[in-house]
Amino acid sequence: MNPILISILLYLLLTLLVSRVAAARSANESGFSRQHFLGGQFMGGGILALSLVATYTSASSFIGGPGAAYTFGLGWVLLAVIQVPVAMLTLGVLGPRLWTLAKSSQAVTILDIFRDRYQSKPLLWLAGISLVAGFLGMIVVQFTSGARLLSVVAEIEYTTALLLFVATVVIYTLWGGFRAVSYTDAIQGLIMLAGMFALLMGVLSYGGGVAHLTSQMAEIDPGLLQPHGPDGFMSWPFLLSFWVLVCFGTIGLPHTVLRVMAARDGKAIARAMVLGTAVTALVTLLPHLIGALGRPLVSNLNSPDEVIPTLMVQLFSPWVAGLLLAAPIAAVMSSVDSMLLQATSTLVNDLAMQGREFTEPQQKWLTRGVTLLVAASCTLLALDPPQMIIWLNMAAFGALQVVFLWPLVLGLFWPVARSEAALTSVLAGLGCYLPMTFMKIKLANMHAIVPALAVSLLGFVLAQWWLSRRR
Repeated sequence: MNPILISILLYLLLTLLVSRVAAARSANESGFSRQHFLGGQFMGGGILALSLVATYTSASSFIGGPGAAYTFGLGWVLLAVIQVPVAMLTLGVLGPRLWTLAKSSQAVTILDIFRDRYQSKPLLWLAGISLVAGFLGMIVVQFTSGARLLSVVAEIEYTTALLLFVATVVIYTLWGGFRAVSYTDAIQGLIMLAGMFALLMGVLSYGGGVAHLTSQMAEIDPGLLQPHGPDGFMSWPFLLSFWVLVCFGTIGLPHTVLRVMAARDGKAIARAMVLGTAVTALVTLLPHLIGALGRPLVSNLNSPDEVIPTLMVQLFSPWVAGLLLAAPIAAVMSSVDSMLLQATSTLVNDLAMQGREFTEPQQKWLTRGVTLLVAASCTLLALDPPQMIIWLNMAAFGALQVVFLWPLVLGLFWPVARSEAALTSVLAGLGCYLPMTFMKIKLANMHAIVPALAVSLLGFVLAQWWLSRRR
């Protein structure tokens, strides 16, 4: 059997073992929904930091991002590190207030927070539908990315790779719920770091050091060493858009917010801010730097996205390459498991179970059935993903920010904020973001997320002002 495939199979078995241990640790906890979808408030600072970073990190960080750095050079590396404050912003801005509210209200999901804060069914349904639609598109693309990576490096059929990847994620998600997902995400965060450190050392050793590699990059195109990239591609409006999309706007992403709700206490949140920022810096910088420096080493790629797996296979023995390839696979798995769990929790806990009484066995069967249904639907789409799904994934990241950012932040910090203002914010933001995204409209060369979040905020403030005037 292919040594690379054996190494990857061993890694997948490790994730299942960790999920089994996590499930055993939470087996005696009461309340199926809270245990399965949130796991209780159990995360210490280290687990919280690693799980938060691993959840935020996806295929784009290890596949698409390094591919862009391969194409645009060191300027893209500088652009990528804009993401470094993500953990500090999420934990520092939302942490204490969100954790306190989740504990007092026994909230299990982000929609429980909305329900407790706003008491608005239209807002809950709109947010729930947006969350499920966004995550379904993102899950399909993550399934596709993981399967293609396995297929290429392990030299197996795409369908086989897809089924292997999906089966592993579904089994450990069903097996241990949120606690299993969190522990596996933490391990995957460590694997990402170890894999990228080893690959960077290999690139520097094989390429003769940074000075030699950068001189070769300058010979290919001097723009590869410029802050704004070849031909000034990365303009200031582009930089602003990127910062809003991948840094500031992530404060409101449901799958990262959920980690804050599961923190053990305030001290864990404070420790995770420091450790999470350091881990984010490394997980962001290392793969992008490798992608840029790898330009002189691998010049005949079918796609720039292949730079990381190609370097791993070329610079290391098959056994070592298989272990290193666990890093990008971990990046995909650590995102898709959280999305799958959140989509299920929204459909089951926030929509199906509201106003109805279910016994604990009924809750378990409903949860498992919905999880399998969501995974099966996404797997069928991933067998031959239409182009629309790819565009939906790109739109979904920003759309989730438009829906959740201001209602969550202003709901926590503006005591008089009302549900009508939050609903206006969501409708105004989506009404701006979706047409601009799908019609490819750009204002001042900015990504649609910038004007959409501005319109969403303006809608919230104006609606709240109008409501206060009527009182």
